[in-house]
Amino acid sequence: MLEGNPVYVLGLSGQGTLHLSDSAKALLRRADIVYGREDVLNQIPDGPGKYPIHSPLHPMAEHLKRHSLERRVVLATGDPNFFGIAEFLYRTLGPDSVYVIPQVSSIQRAFAKIKMSWHDAYFGSVHGRPVENVVPWVLRHAKVAVLTDPRHHAGKIAQILVAHGLGEVRMFVCENLDMEREEISQAQAIHVQHWQKGGYAVVVILNHRAGQGHFGIDDGDFDRRPGQPGMITKKPVRAVAIAQLGLRPDSVLWDVGAGTGSVAIDASRVIGIGGQIFAIERNERDFDILCVNIRHHQTAVTPILGEAPEIFTVLPDPDSVFIGGSGGRFQEIVERVLGRLKPGGVMVLNLVRLDRAADIGKLLPSGCSWNVQLIQTSVMDWKMPVPRFRPDNPVFVATVQKPGNEE
Repeated sequence: MLEGNPVYVLGLSGQGTLHLSDSAKALLRRADIVYGREDVLNQIPDGPGKYPIHSPLHPMAEHLKRHSLERRVVLATGDPNFFGIAEFLYRTLGPDSVYVIPQVSSIQRAFAKIKMSWHDAYFGSVHGRPVENVVPWVLRHAKVAVLTDPRHHAGKIAQILVAHGLGEVRMFVCENLDMEREEISQAQAIHVQHWQKGGYAVVVILNHRAGQGHFGIDDGDFDRRPGQPGMITKKPVRAVAIAQLGLRPDSVLWDVGAGTGSVAIDASRVIGIGGQIFAIERNERDFDILCVNIRHHQTAVTPILGEAPEIFTVLPDPDSVFIGGSGGRFQEIVERVLGRLKPGGVMVLNLVRLDRAADIGKLLPSGCSWNVQLIQTSVMDWKMPVPRFRPDNPVFVATVQKPGNEE
């Protein structure tokens, strides 16, 4: 139920107030104060008071509250409920104080212009949000529509995509829809990265390889050091380690001593769009191999060249940490990880030395739970006159869980 004098939020098309309904036009004519972007307010005849909207939005909300007895209209573009201002107004003024009259959204118009259906698309926005978010969207969805802003424009999005091995995806850039300066352009990301198009636009991205990755990547699908094919967390051990990490769709994962990146890349098949994965490697040669594997598998893993534990300071607190290598600083890394791990978080360590596995409990603060599993696999060797199993080296998988917050 609406309160007596609600704030009316009117969605506009690219042609301004032209396509407003008669009732919406009447609300605008009777308004005492009109709120909107400056370019939108310039389309309104003089008469009512005008309040330009700028980021952050809280001063506008306070102004709306102070003028609660006046007739207030907020002008937005397209559908204000779709990555628009409506959510902010519901939250700050209360849903009963806001009435939205939507227009056809810019995304609907964009798909109509490029003659493509949109029921199977994923929708996102980088308007005032991190542009890096686009990478996992494109990796997981064949069709993605993104709302941009002058800072996070199509060229910037393409640069991020190219850096993650997604230069072949096709991008449709739809600007100034239904306006005199309307422009629809398309090209692969590798070409769009050089564009400097500004303004507010809709970018549609097509990736025919999206979602083709699967959990349990074969060891042979990773590049490795020449002459050292064994320098990898092998698939059976990797599967156990990832299962122990307790990953969720929104997990933040550190892979410390990432090497080829096999754990981080395979874990990316489990962690969803809302998560983050950081693969940390100190050796420059191994780091180059790590980057090759990330691009080859088209995965949303962020490679970090640096020395642990010092490099931890630039990373967000993790939910899960995998330690595959310590560079001789085992105890220091374990202690620093436990200091940064979120309450209830999990640390998994792959160890080849029995003494390390036996002593892991001595490094842990009180309250941590832990266990160690011995993983040893054997592979059938069919080349022998009599087929036999060829054993791999045993690996100790230590799992540590930090205490959660007390309720």
